[in-house]
Amino acid sequence: MLNQDIADFLVRSRQCEIEGLEHLLATSIMVGRIRALIHGLQRERGATNLFLGSRGQCYAERMIEYRREAGIAEGEVRAHLVGWLERPRCHTAASRFFAHVALALHGLGELSRLREKVDRFEISAPEAMERFNDLVRHLLAVVFEAADPVSDPAISSALVALLNFMQGKELAGQERAVGVAGFGLGWREEALREALMHRIDAQERCFQIFSEFADAATLIRWQQLSASPLTAEVERLRRMAFTRTLQGDSGFELAQIWFDQATRRIDAMKSIEDDLEQVLHDLCETRLVRAHAEWVDDEARIAELAREGGASLPVGVILGYPVDAAASGVLLDVERQHVMGGGVGRSLIELVQMQSRRLQSVEDELRAAREALEERKLIEQAKALLIKHRGMTEDEAYRVLRKAAMDQGKRLIEVARAAIAMAEVLGPKF
Repeated sequence: MLNQDIADFLVRSRQCEIEGLEHLLATSIMVGRIRALIHGLQRERGATNLFLGSRGQCYAERMIEYRREAGIAEGEVRAHLVGWLERPRCHTAASRFFAHVALALHGLGELSRLREKVDRFEISAPEAMERFNDLVRHLLAVVFEAADPVSDPAISSALVALLNFMQGKELAGQERAVGVAGFGLGWREEALREALMHRIDAQERCFQIFSEFADAATLIRWQQLSASPLTAEVERLRRMAFTRTLQGDSGFELAQIWFDQATRRIDAMKSIEDDLEQVLHDLCETRLVRAHAEWVDDEARIAELAREGGASLPVGVILGYPVDAAASGVLLDVERQHVMGGGVGRSLIELVQMQSRRLQSVEDELRAAREALEERKLIEQAKALLIKHRGMTEDEAYRVLRKAAMDQGKRLIEVARAAIAMAEVLGPKF
């Protein structure tokens, strides 16, 4: 019976919606685990930079403590990611997700070797920072890929806000490390100033997108931090980095001051990040509870209508056109003839149309959030291609993309998309 078939598909539509929300709740939990690990690695990276820069005279104890904290977070992430192997996600986005998980786990497996080199001073501070940066980039990519199939507007906005804030905070951590190196060397290397500028510019873009999608309360907290004396002190040290060349021991003293002030700012960001994660988790739980309640109501109503049966659905609805929106008068006549006087077919039509309108409304609301999420992913993907196939550092890759955008009068995302498309055409040798 046609009504029963359509009733079954309507029920399955609701079930898929609930399964999607359950995936989002699992994603929010995973984001929390990875976020804690990234924060631990950021702290270890900063202390490692000072440890290497001082030839072991500073921050040895703090570095060891940060390693221990990162190790605990790493164990929790590994245990959590194993569970994702059992989740039914066999589609293109899932393929990318699992590939990034594999890369992240490989990077985590190399951590012990990196730490041994640090302890034996067999690696320079910039090289160590780049290794930490690569690992954090892979971890962030896991989160971005897991967020790809998000289909709820409010949750999608919360995710975009959180992920861009996480990316901005990571860039602030890289800025801290670059600043330590720069102050330690008296800012005599122009490349370090360029690296600092890159991190500042990229942060601003991340925090701009975050501000567009964040909830009001969290946005106020960010605005308060941005206007605080702490941020003003970081700005003062930034200006010093761009305008002065330091002499003697004053450079390393300022490096420690810079590290402490930048760390205080990042810790304040961590508190805001905590709020963003809580907002996301609460939204997922609330929306899932509501979806279950809606599904129970719809299931009962659809089952009743399907049992009463007898009326076939009008041609217009089967073709995807609501009765009131059909363009053809002939089609409307056909539809009217098929809508039986008993009202059963009409009720099912109303359910189909209501679901269709609701899904269209959701799609419209999702568009902006998806575009913001896609922009961040594509820029990072383009940088990764240049790093892998052209042997560039992250700074060099970003500079190449930004220069191409300026030379061609295009947005950075357009250049990134073109670079990815070219890599797909040229194949693995690109």
